[in-house]
Amino acid sequence: MNEEHQLKFEQLSPVLIKFLARYGFGESCAITLAGTAGSRRVYFRLQEGLRNFIVLVSPPDDADFGRFLRITQFYRLMNFPVPMVYCIDDAAHQVILEDLGDRRLYDLIKQGEPPLELYQKVIHQLVDLQTRCFQWHQECPDIRSRLFDEHDLLWETDYYAAQYLQGHRAIVYSAKEKATLDGLFHELARKVDAQPKSIMHRDFQSQNLMIQFDGTVRVIDYQGSRLGSVYYDLASLLLDPYTMLPDEDVMELLRYYHAKSLNPLAFGDMLHQFLLAASQRVMQALGAYCFLSRHKGLPQFKAYIEPGEKRLRWILDRLGWAELKAVLPRP
Repeated sequence: MNEEHQLKFEQLSPVLIKFLARYGFGESCAITLAGTAGSRRVYFRLQEGLRNFIVLVSPPDDADFGRFLRITQFYRLMNFPVPMVYCIDDAAHQVILEDLGDRRLYDLIKQGEPPLELYQKVIHQLVDLQTRCFQWHQECPDIRSRLFDEHDLLWETDYYAAQYLQGHRAIVYSAKEKATLDGLFHELARKVDAQPKSIMHRDFQSQNLMIQFDGTVRVIDYQGSRLGSVYYDLASLLLDPYTMLPDEDVMELLRYYHAKSLNPLAFGDMLHQFLLAASQRVMQALGAYCFLSRHKGLPQFKAYIEPGEKRLRWILDRLGWAELKAVLPRP
């Protein structure tokens, strides 16, 4: 196991050790790897008898560390279902968090549990984030000051072009073809940037949604929260290449969101806007799968390239944008 993915009790900060001692945790407690995230953040599960905690260990150069804590505070104040923070050592970049277990939406879908009821619960949480929480977003500078705009959307399609089109598919474009592609990506970015904005998780997918034993949904990995298209997180959820929901479930859940969100557009118009944002999201995901598998030594992400290709084709077949469909390769 990677040395960064191991933790001994004595490596915890004195602040955390003092807190844990009040609950009977000492050097004999069990410590296991609970998960990893971007920027080399690592999560460990500490267990003593029937009591569990999660310890987040973040590298000193992790710019999201403080942002994570401040956004957590905002979401907790809003009673949005993120984990509770019990103890913080800012200097050591270590935090004790509530243990939400290991039942992700992803795991339950892979085990064959009926998805629609679970996804409906998640959609309720997404609508709550985009409505009630959004009304108070000015109270969280880390959200209100960051806008996922045309510049960021263009970064995503550039990433897709570099990592997937050129890196994975080894496509070589002529200067004229590249100019055409860039022009279409600029037009896509402008269209998505013009969509209504609300609070955006930015990675609202099955592996970041924890299902508790009472059936409630809890949300993790939200330090990227900012303002952005209301359709981007919905696309992350429903067109997630990790789960590949059946087409009929995607459409039923889109209609469910349309009703619960009180979206002012007719369903067909909302669907078109959703597909625009979805093309952005899935291209970004394809770029990430290629980058992580090719350059970060994480071969497990290679398995999601083909599902990501199928998702993008599904979007382009329904979007009705012939020029964009023509310049992107078929899987």
